[in-house]
Amino acid sequence: MAYGYDEQEYRPLRGRALEEVKAFLARQGLTWEADVTYTVLLRDGTGRLAATASLQEDVIKCVAVAEDLRGEGLTATVLTAVRREALSRGKRRLFLYTKPENRLQFTSLGFYEVARTDRVLLMEDRKGGFSAWAEGLRRSAAAGTIGAVVLNANPMTLGHRYLVEEAARRCDFLYLLVVSEDKSAVPAADRQALVAAATADLPHTAVAGTDRYLVSSATFPAYFLKEKADAGAVWTDLDIAVFLRLAGTLGITRRFVGSEPFCPVTAAYNAAMAEALPRGGVELIEVPRMARGDVPVSATAVRQLLKEGRWQEIRPLVPEAVWTYFSREENRKIVLERMEEANRS
Repeated sequence: MAYGYDEQEYRPLRGRALEEVKAFLARQGLTWEADVTYTVLLRDGTGRLAATASLQEDVIKCVAVAEDLRGEGLTATVLTAVRREALSRGKRRLFLYTKPENRLQFTSLGFYEVARTDRVLLMEDRKGGFSAWAEGLRRSAAAGTIGAVVLNANPMTLGHRYLVEEAARRCDFLYLLVVSEDKSAVPAADRQALVAAATADLPHTAVAGTDRYLVSSATFPAYFLKEKADAGAVWTDLDIAVFLRLAGTLGITRRFVGSEPFCPVTAAYNAAMAEALPRGGVELIEVPRMARGDVPVSATAVRQLLKEGRWQEIRPLVPEAVWTYFSREENRKIVLERMEEANRS
């Protein structure tokens, strides 16, 4: 603890202290993020709020120091408290999203750059963490034209299978990267296992998770952005920057996506990739969606059938491994409970 300051911890922050922190952050152009579960406050001898930092899972958020107290080491103090809390929760690495101009400050506090754009910087507190993860994905068989498909697969459908088949046909080796973020109806470990099972017969492919480096726009921290409406675009640019760094390590020169006729957010993301990826040496190839009649096969349709209790009707829409998975009542129950929980939040 910094000499002369009192440290207060909240799990989570509520009441008057919460309102005080919101106002403190606002004075510094930051906003509160309601999903944090731990917050540390430093107060000076008069009780005035001097510094704060928060934690949500393994992401540090809402770091701020009173303007007249900067340079006294208070950022290090609150980050030490956050790291201590994270360790007690079994989190042995932490991530931080901040403004690019803060890079030197957080580098001096033991954080390392993962990727950046003109508006956001992603850092982690493990030196060489990203490089070690990326090298761990590398397959010795990967040679020639190397491609990638990034899938959420919530759940895997025959539409995903068609996309993978088309991608595999257009390159010599294909990485299938399944989003590891566990916020979907189908648990992350199950999604990755089902993708692996549904594509096991395809040669020259490898299935892996994205770890914590590729996250959804829904969980992208935007507390440091002045214009919250820009959050989607800022996330998109960072996500592309992270992928390009991975592509450079693995030699990926093609990324394959399915066409998106319904979701404007995904369509905009695909358009942004089409513009940005070639500048990093990666070609974006959009594959028309597989359809049944005039209706594209989608994970959304499968989840809707599950929600309506019509799970037997998903069989013509999913690979055999996925059908077997949902044939088990316990799996259907887990997925339905997670869908209900998402609707409540």
